Amino acid sequence: MIARQQPIRTLSLILVQIKITCNNNIPLYKKLAPKIRELKALGLTQNELACRFKISLKTVKRAIN
Repeated sequence: MIARQQPIRTLSLILVQIKITCNNNIPLYKKLAPKIRELKALGLTQNELACRFKISLKTVKRAIN
């Protein structure tokens, strides 16, 4: 007896949860700007601010302006 070759048809249900987030990527310098300006007004230099926040001097300059 010759068996017929047919694909197996199955139906399955796969439960999936997807978390959709609002991707509002605010630049780091904008997040840090209020605190950097406050510390700058207290007399910290740009280099001290960069070291304190572990960010580049360029980021500090952007936050101040």
